[in-house]
Amino acid sequence: MLKLKLPVNRINYLADEIRSRFSPGVLERGWLYYHKGRVKELELEGGTELRARVRGSEWYRVVVNLESFARSTCECPADGWCQHIAAVFFQTYESHGRPELMLRQLQLAIQTRARNSKSAAAKLRKEAERRSAIELGDGPKEWQRFFEQRFHGYSLGSPQAVEEFYDMAVSSLEKLAEDWDPRIKPLYSLHVLLFILRKVEQLHEDSQSTYLSYYVGVGSAAVSERCREAIAGLASENEPSPIRKAYPKHWEETIAFSAETMLTGKAGPIDWLDLYRLLWWRWFGDGGGEGSAVREERTRLTLLLGRQGLTPRRKDTLLLALTHFDLMNGEDEQAMRQLNELQAKKVGDFRIVLQHLTNEGAWTRLTAWLRWLLPETVKARQDEFVMICGFWQSAAPHLESDEEWVRIMLSLLPRSYPFYAGYLMQSGRIKQWVDLQLSLNVLPNRLNAIDLKTVEHEDPALLLPLFHQAVERSILEKNRTSYKTAVKLLRKLQTIYKKLNRLDRWEDFLQRLAVKYSRLRAFQEELKKGKWLT
Repeated sequence: MLKLKLPVNRINYLADEIRSRFSPGVLERGWLYYHKGRVKELELEGGTELRARVRGSEWYRVVVNLESFARSTCECPADGWCQHIAAVFFQTYESHGRPELMLRQLQLAIQTRARNSKSAAAKLRKEAERRSAIELGDGPKEWQRFFEQRFHGYSLGSPQAVEEFYDMAVSSLEKLAEDWDPRIKPLYSLHVLLFILRKVEQLHEDSQSTYLSYYVGVGSAAVSERCREAIAGLASENEPSPIRKAYPKHWEETIAFSAETMLTGKAGPIDWLDLYRLLWWRWFGDGGGEGSAVREERTRLTLLLGRQGLTPRRKDTLLLALTHFDLMNGEDEQAMRQLNELQAKKVGDFRIVLQHLTNEGAWTRLTAWLRWLLPETVKARQDEFVMICGFWQSAAPHLESDEEWVRIMLSLLPRSYPFYAGYLMQSGRIKQWVDLQLSLNVLPNRLNAIDLKTVEHEDPALLLPLFHQAVERSILEKNRTSYKTAVKLLRKLQTIYKKLNRLDRWEDFLQRLAVKYSRLRAFQEELKKGKWLT
């Protein structure tokens, strides 16, 4: 198995997610699976997913999402986070340090967090006895004020404080509404989550000049993702009509509060615009169309856009929110025309749009948006670039032909290399795959071993120029390490010539190579060690 080495920020992200989601016992079993060599075929796909097979009672396929860990999956029947995912993490961590030490660090952090959570929960229970209970009839604004009072003065005391705050807030605030009308509970739960996000944003801002800033940043991202998943769950599991009919004032106040909170355009760890559009797409809009709620929201946003002195980002945020209602109605061209007025067209602002269209299987609409975003894709951040290429990859099989997909991937090289190379291999275009490696000067030792074996099986002769080029490049680096690399490549090259029954050409090539670089004494010594020179 080839060793993968993820960037430090990726491995830190995985460690933080593992710490916040796994129990010490599951981690212990995962480490044992790794230690016993039960993780096989570990590879990085598309720059955003780790894929592997792990042997438990049988073989299970594991996918670890490097951008949204919550979307990681395992085929095993376990309910919750399993040892197979943990085993893949430890296998990946092997390139960064000692997995057994990481295991102990994670277990200690989880145990410490559990003790702190119990202590904080006890304090909250005492505090609850001193404060008056929240009332259903108070309304959303009063709920938010109550939440603020309940957690007034909460400060960061440990690297895990943000995640601990989430757990405490959810457990303590949800209990206050246990006896309420079931129809209002989803709306109340939404407000609990919105409060958590607002508080996390404040904690993140307050921590920027402290030693905890990195941990708070990681924790804020994790909590933001958990809240988003919870909000999406509320929207998908609860029909809006019963809530709106039974509690119209609470419903309307929630919509107004959402606009006030989510459309400031302020930079921070929370993607408020994403949440705003999610809620309107799945809940507030009640199935789309131009209902009274949508008309009122359009009017609200139009008035806000007409105000003087808006910052460029605030104006863009309001415009993105307003055109979202065109998207909901399928009026994409109208939305695009208005969005051409954006001060800064950011690829990341359209993630929710592209994901929704992908989930709906609306491939024609998805492709239209991807084409519209193409000029911005070229200059997008790497994570956004990978996201866009991933959506193109999903849309490609539904195009009339793959010509457009190929043309776009070629135009985006070298950044699109993982996607284009993977596509060529999967579609059996082996020669084009080799030509791609040659054009980008990719060394064979940096290629997936399975891909190289596939080429060798199909036509070993295709590998000759690849290894010839790699040998020459290694020699021209002119240092002892590169000469050793060249000799290793020569051994593989000899094997290929032998397989092709062309050893006479191999001997000729080796002789010419030795003469060409006869003045490189260290290289000549390495050839002698390989017993190719006398």
